[in-house]
Amino acid sequence: MTQPHNRNATYPATHPREPNQEFVKAFESARQLLGDFKSQESYYLSQEYHEPQVRQDFIDKFFIALGWDVTHERQKNPYEQEVKIENRVKTAGSQRRADYAFFVAPNFRDVKFFVEAKKPVPDLRDADDYYQTIRYGWNKGTPIAVITNFKELHILDCRYKPDIATALERKIEVYHYSDYGDEETFSKIFYLLGHDAIAGGSLEKFAETLPKPRGKAFQRALFKGGYQPVDEAFLRLLDEYRETLAKAFKKSNENLQSEELTEAVQRTLDRLVFIRFLEDKSIEEQRIIDLREQKSAWAAFLALCKKLDPKYNGLVFKPHRLIDSEKFSPPDDNIFADICDELADPTSPYDFDQIPVSILGSIYERFLGKVVHATPKRVIIEDKPEVRKAGGVYYTPQYVVRYIVDEAVGKMVVGKTPEQIAKMAFADIACGSGSFLIELYEHLLDHHTRYYLEHPEKAKRGDLAVRDGKTVLSLKKKQEILLNNIYGVDIDPQATEVTQLSLYLKLLEDVTMNDAHQFHLLHERILPDLKNNVVCGNSLIGRDISDGSLFPSIDEAKLRPINFEDIFPKVIKRGGFDTIVGNPPYLYSAGQEQAEYFQSHFRFSEYQTDFYVFFIERGIEILRRGGCLGMIVSDSWLKGKYFAKLRGNVLRDNCLQSVTVFDYPPFKKATIENSIIVLSKQKPQTDTTFFVRKFNTPDRLIDINVLEPTACVQDGFIDIHSSKANSVVISHIERGSCPIGKYYKVNRGVHAYRTDGYGKSKFANGYQTKRDKEEQVYHSRKKLNRTYFPEIKGKHLRRYGYVWDGTYISYGDWLAEPRTPEFFFNPKVAIRKIIAPRMICTVVEESAVLDQSVYVAIRESKERPHLLFLLGILASSIGGWYIQKKHSIYDTLYPWFTKEQLASFPLPGMEFESERDKTRHDYMLKLVQQMLEAREKLSNAVTDAEVNRLEILCASLDREIDQAVYEVYGLTEKDIRIIEESIGSRDE
Repeated sequence: MTQPHNRNATYPATHPREPNQEFVKAFESARQLLGDFKSQESYYLSQEYHEPQVRQDFIDKFFIALGWDVTHERQKNPYEQEVKIENRVKTAGSQRRADYAFFVAPNFRDVKFFVEAKKPVPDLRDADDYYQTIRYGWNKGTPIAVITNFKELHILDCRYKPDIATALERKIEVYHYSDYGDEETFSKIFYLLGHDAIAGGSLEKFAETLPKPRGKAFQRALFKGGYQPVDEAFLRLLDEYRETLAKAFKKSNENLQSEELTEAVQRTLDRLVFIRFLEDKSIEEQRIIDLREQKSAWAAFLALCKKLDPKYNGLVFKPHRLIDSEKFSPPDDNIFADICDELADPTSPYDFDQIPVSILGSIYERFLGKVVHATPKRVIIEDKPEVRKAGGVYYTPQYVVRYIVDEAVGKMVVGKTPEQIAKMAFADIACGSGSFLIELYEHLLDHHTRYYLEHPEKAKRGDLAVRDGKTVLSLKKKQEILLNNIYGVDIDPQATEVTQLSLYLKLLEDVTMNDAHQFHLLHERILPDLKNNVVCGNSLIGRDISDGSLFPSIDEAKLRPINFEDIFPKVIKRGGFDTIVGNPPYLYSAGQEQAEYFQSHFRFSEYQTDFYVFFIERGIEILRRGGCLGMIVSDSWLKGKYFAKLRGNVLRDNCLQSVTVFDYPPFKKATIENSIIVLSKQKPQTDTTFFVRKFNTPDRLIDINVLEPTACVQDGFIDIHSSKANSVVISHIERGSCPIGKYYKVNRGVHAYRTDGYGKSKFANGYQTKRDKEEQVYHSRKKLNRTYFPEIKGKHLRRYGYVWDGTYISYGDWLAEPRTPEFFFNPKVAIRKIIAPRMICTVVEESAVLDQSVYVAIRESKERPHLLFLLGILASSIGGWYIQKKHSIYDTLYPWFTKEQLASFPLPGMEFESERDKTRHDYMLKLVQQMLEAREKLSNAVTDAEVNRLEILCASLDREIDQAVYEVYGLTEKDIRIIEESIGSRDE
């Protein structure tokens, strides 16, 4: 169970040693409120004193003291207020929204935390109240929520799926009003819940300190779902419903095939979720909970859908050829009723009035990664083939979606009137569950709302409505924007159905029951028909395959070819889309016939070009002149060997606006490094530049460079770290130099087959089980097999040393890519493929086999520079700096370089007939030898004093080696300063 937080712990937010003026002011206000409450305590604790009074007299003022604009004195714009206060709305015995929701500018979409207010009596510790408060926070994804009656303030843990049986155990901290007068205790509240603290990330830091649940209560699964956030929990629930319904449908309809079952289950779940959404939003009365009471829950469900169809229109309730057919045998009624009961339970932890539509989109994105597979005897749920190949479904994080839409759409619509925007078109041509289209739609709704707020006289009759004292867009206007501006394509029919569902949910997000009723009275359908806006089709393959010569062996129904001029004729006729956004599919998995099609139909196509390249090209093709494209893709287009055509087009024929990279993988469990590309379809000018940005964290985006397109190209790659100052230093390093490959042979280590010890199966390390390893070591020690040698990997290497783990490998039948033995059985320099941020390298004198994570360099002849000379150059500050600044592959989680780039590394030109060069060469050898010996001694040092002495010696030798390298390259003091300021710490 959740453990109580340490009341004496220091909160993660920084506490100044001397209280700042804001804190002093807040503390004085809190003390004043404490005194006021205490002076009339008997009245405030009586039954005569009600919640609205305590909110006005104390709770509002308490949060004002914490720096929040509760009464909207600073911000009058109702759409940009940091505290939203709700009036009481009860639905089925539960409150619809929390009393207070707190936001931090400029993000007024994502709530930071909720506060639920109660009257001072009875006791605040009530399971129902706790549960409801936790439910608010969990559905919105906030780590904590607050429930208070001013007499007490309770902080509750919202990280787990709400469960009324354990709600009281979610208490993290409790403060009594008398605590508000204690400076130390009040400081904990101030630096956790104060406005400036929240803006500085106090909640996120605080959540990291919270203990994980322990003990028998957790083991007994009292915390149902454990750490699951709302999206993971609801996804698991949908998965369970899908499997249950699929089996029930198959049992009563034995002839249903896989695709039919998948579609029938999908439509049923879509209807249930949509109805539940309408109920939680109070747009419709609760109906699902009553289905079991009918003669047949399934028949009552179909009747309800038929009743809702003329009112809502759209795809969701449209008669379905399977489930609405008289030939369709209903599933077991108890099974279906159980699903309805659980989904519609008023005490359910899921609150569709709070769950953001974007979160529902991410849930469906993963849900769509699986399909129903039916055999004559059973039904199973399995990953789609493309999902298996990609290793899972990687839905786009919401902050990435928002950033791309802001960059690609925000600049297109800024300053434009609703009339001008009505003629624009925005699309995602691989839309999946519609996350980008939802954000597009929300962006346009916000733009229209702000425009009419600033220009109320421009609104036409029927454009606006008043709700809760706010002027909002009318349902009709929101329909109009959706139909005029939003377009999507996906090859998966399930995806296009979910996209339409998601857009409908967004359309109805703030609609009331009265709105829906009034609309229906006018005989207008609430949901527009989106069949011409969201289309199922293949964005990459056109109708020209229909002549039968291109894909003779492929079913056209599976390819789903389309022509954009056919499906979106008005948009294409007026020049194309204004913006294309999205996260297109990655990887290359086309069969031979499709590969030939792509090679002949796409200009950017090269050997094994990634699919996203085709989507970029198609996106540019259907953009109007001056239109904008924004996509998150692999960063391989910046550096990959087979992406030169794409790079050339982006820089030559389009105006690149920005490239954004990440300090971390933005997709959970994915290993692909990503970048965001934003470009405008127009020829770049001579003075065109583009921004390079980086997400250090999801909440921190920084500008790291401004580049000219022509100046950032190095060896055909785009170097996002390029700078004029760096280019000057690079030219000085390369001056009079010759490549490593002239003096040394360079190769990569071996890649080993997997084996079971008897050569039957394959694995990466030459052995799989402990027995195999012991057998290899035994052979080596007894010299029964002379093919066994120590195996050294990149992880074993250090700067000027290595730590071998005792692993042996057979240099024989197990090697997938054998290398010439001379690379392993002669003295060599071993260089780790990954930079951190310097080159990690050392000399290996003895015979050893190096694996593929290591590059190997050996001398061509004894007349060439000594291996220790090469080691000193590569391990110096120049080594790592040059590789990273010269080549464009380093803004990744694990920066690496290629064998070819290592072979081309410039060594200073050495004339051994020159006494000066020979002296420098020998001096470098002396320093490097001393460093190797010092590192060896350091690794074996026992006492702290000896470790300290050797660390100082190594640091001194490092500086001497750096200085010697600077001299042989002839670098200036300015060059050296640029390198050393960039390279940073010498830590390995």
